[in-house]
Amino acid sequence: MNKIKNRTIYFGFIMILGISLFAASEIFGLLDTYWSGMGVGFIVISIIRLAQLHRYKNDDSFAEKMNVQNNDERNRFLAEKARSMTFYYSILIEAIALIILRILKFPEASTIIGYAVCVQLLIYYVSYLWLKKKY
Repeated sequence: MNKIKNRTIYFGFIMILGISLFAASEIFGLLDTYWSGMGVGFIVISIIRLAQLHRYKNDDSFAEKMNVQNNDERNRFLAEKARSMTFYYSILIEAIALIILRILKFPEASTIIGYAVCVQLLIYYVSYLWLKKKY
């Protein structure tokens, strides 16, 4: 129950942040329109998550279903497999995009994608070493 209260406070704060960003951009004109869009996004996500938390707290069958779904070994395995496939294919797609952008003479974009690939592979390598020590 304490976790639900903490999540409610967290998403309440995110909603207030979204309202502040929207107001600063659209009402007061202090920020550009990018930040108003970000604020609306924060507001919408907060409303959705607060509604889910309310349903979780008040509907016992939904809470049981969510607990089973979040703690089920098969679901955890599938989620881990999906993350692994996503990483693998994103690296391949980025590498292909890097080559195509170089051929089409967009060196800045291909350099940025190349850096993204390098950062992803570095994170992978560091996490691999950490997990190797841990397990």
